[in-house]
Amino acid sequence: MKLDVLRRYRAQLEDVMRMDLFLLRQRLQDAETEAQLHETSMKSTTDAYLAKVGRGVALDDFLVWQSRLTAETARLVEVKRVEGEIREAWNQKQHALREAMQDRRTLDRLAERMRQQRLLVENRIDQMETDEAASRTRAM
Repeated sequence: MKLDVLRRYRAQLEDVMRMDLFLLRQRLQDAETEAQLHETSMKSTTDAYLAKVGRGVALDDFLVWQSRLTAETARLVEVKRVEGEIREAWNQKQHALREAMQDRRTLDRLAERMRQQRLLVENRIDQMETDEAASRTRAM
């Protein structure tokens, strides 16, 4: 495989990873927002529950509140779990992008080195041709 083809492939791979990272970041922000909303809801439910309990509450009301708190806690735990999974996927994609960028930079440096070597050889050939032409001119 030619180096230029490989470099273009790595650049495309990098672009795809950047897009994936962007989409994961959006999902992560959505999950963070959802978690904050659930935390706020949980806090208000807890505050309302504590206010009611302070005045006394019937057993039926207590069971309803307990059920509500349990459900909100379960939703919050699930939202936090999803947020953690997305954050981990984002971190992994970020790491993969850094590696891809490093690989591309390595290929870019290799291509530059090869270009410089090619120019050096071309310059030597030109110099040899110039020297040969000059020696022929002197010989005449």
